[in-house]
Amino acid sequence: MPVTRDEVIYAYRLLLGREPESEIVIENTMAARDWLQLREAFLASQEFIGKYESQAAHVLPVGRFFDVPEIPVDPRCTDEQLQLMFDRIAAAWKIFGETEPHWSVIVSDDFRQANLADNIDRFYLSGRGDIDVHLNFLARAGLPTRFGRALDFGCGVGRLTLALAAHADQVVGVDISPPHLALAAERAEAQGIGNAAFESIDSVADLDRYGDLDFIISRIVLQHNPPPVMAALYRRLLTALKPGGVAIVQIPTYIQGQNFTAADYLANEQPSMEMNALPQKLVFEIIAETGCVPLEIREDSAAGHIGLSHTFAVQKA
Repeated sequence: MPVTRDEVIYAYRLLLGREPESEIVIENTMAARDWLQLREAFLASQEFIGKYESQAAHVLPVGRFFDVPEIPVDPRCTDEQLQLMFDRIAAAWKIFGETEPHWSVIVSDDFRQANLADNIDRFYLSGRGDIDVHLNFLARAGLPTRFGRALDFGCGVGRLTLALAAHADQVVGVDISPPHLALAAERAEAQGIGNAAFESIDSVADLDRYGDLDFIISRIVLQHNPPPVMAALYRRLLTALKPGGVAIVQIPTYIQGQNFTAADYLANEQPSMEMNALPQKLVFEIIAETGCVPLEIREDSAAGHIGLSHTFAVQKA
């Protein structure tokens, strides 16, 4: 049964969020044989995909990549290779910090420098929502959500750090990009947040200066480092926990098509904002090596359609 004029208009309003551009368009669209074909045409249109692809990317099916027999990621490297990889990532993120610091944290045109003035409060408000969601990991485990000393690793411009400050006596945001950190400190001062500090690191080993931490969070950070750096950073973060302390860290665990060795990586150019994975087997080994136990492991959408990502909530035994 052909669709009616009203059905076409409602489809435009509900699926594209606008009115049809003309009566001719309405009449042409009414040629659909039924409302099922009408719906399929709208959902497949470039306008619909362009409007909602970014939101749809966060709604991922369960059970992807069960047919993968191996993950060819070799985390072995020399100390020299580890530092070379770290320096490469740091150089890329310092450039982001000097050009598009907020956009590099949340990739949306709203947070480019040209549009930031109208959207900066919303940018930082999103950090509060993220912290609240992740503190539920602790609430579900019957653990306190108030901390003495907390750390936000890969803090960028302080989006999570400043939100976390409301739940801790002291919080430190750590990053590899001084330009990002300068903006984070400026925002903290402007907001009158006096219990947040921001510090840079120049090597993985610099994390050794932190310890006796009650809480660590890191989101959408480790994935931008090559696997050996991811592993080294995660190991040191868990080592910095005090007994009973909790770390909530998001880590991609599979990227489709990734084949990694340190030598190949260093011999080739990489995207300025690269995406990497650390297989779950290696993540579990680090958790065990550092005397931690899993509290909760949840698949998340941070890797999008190209892979799998998990949020690991672990506690120092």
